[in-house]
Amino acid sequence: MAKNNTLLRFKLFHRFNHFIIIISFFGLVLTGMPLVFKDYGWALWLYKLLGGYPTAGYIHRICALVTFFAAFLHFAFLTFEATVRKTKGLFWGPDSLIIQPRDVLNILGDVLWFFRLGPRPKFDRWIYWEKFEYLSLMWGTFVMGATGFILWFPVQSTSIVPASVANIIDLPSIALVAHRYEAILAAGFIFTIHFFHTHMLPDNIPVDEAMFTGRVSEDHIMHERGAYYERLKNEDQLEECKVKPASSGAKFVAKIFGIPILIVGLLMVSFMLSALVCSIVSVITDLNIGFDIFSIFAF
Repeated sequence: MAKNNTLLRFKLFHRFNHFIIIISFFGLVLTGMPLVFKDYGWALWLYKLLGGYPTAGYIHRICALVTFFAAFLHFAFLTFEATVRKTKGLFWGPDSLIIQPRDVLNILGDVLWFFRLGPRPKFDRWIYWEKFEYLSLMWGTFVMGATGFILWFPVQSTSIVPASVANIIDLPSIALVAHRYEAILAAGFIFTIHFFHTHMLPDNIPVDEAMFTGRVSEDHIMHERGAYYERLKNEDQLEECKVKPASSGAKFVAKIFGIPILIVGLLMVSFMLSALVCSIVSVITDLNIGFDIFSIFAF
């Protein structure tokens, strides 16, 4: 009998929640970024492709509600695990996604290893950059949710603020700025850092199938998460994590779904970067013109 060397990394619940986050996030980006970069041809084309006004706005709001549903499922899961199942280690320990002192040591060790000054750190279940991504997702969801609510219901939101404060602070305008730049930051982060840490690594190209099939090879865990693998062995949990390998059909579906969204994400970040570069060049050009005019009058 062939040796089973496939481990279960993500259960069905987490894969489902990740799937709806993917759908909602792409819907938000594709309908929101054209408004941020409305002066560029690609943004106008994309906005019209998605139905223009008001259809794109409806899609944006529906995707926002789906995002909140995913967040609700996540916190409901944490509450159930902590209160009903009494699961330990959710908020501290090797199985937690909270950044801990060991992660700081792993960061330093990773830097030393990168410069060939020390051995590669043995990571546990979650690598430090995955924890940063998780916390950024939580923070981004809170900021985008709060500012999005203000923009969706500006009159009702402003009425909550005392009149004396509302006369001084333009709450919808502040929310618009925060919403816009947090969106750019989130999209840029996901389509670069997250993509390269998952799908663009040599072992994962063209797409990391783990979040779609839930399965990874035992060799992969040994190499990427050595401390986690050793902990599973020492606690006699390794055999419990072993499952059947993903079917060829499941792998095919993962690629069919994953590769297009990877391409769309990379295209979007390319368009965004090109627009930002053009904006910077335009500002520099205006500054040079202003300096030239100043020089003429000065001399």
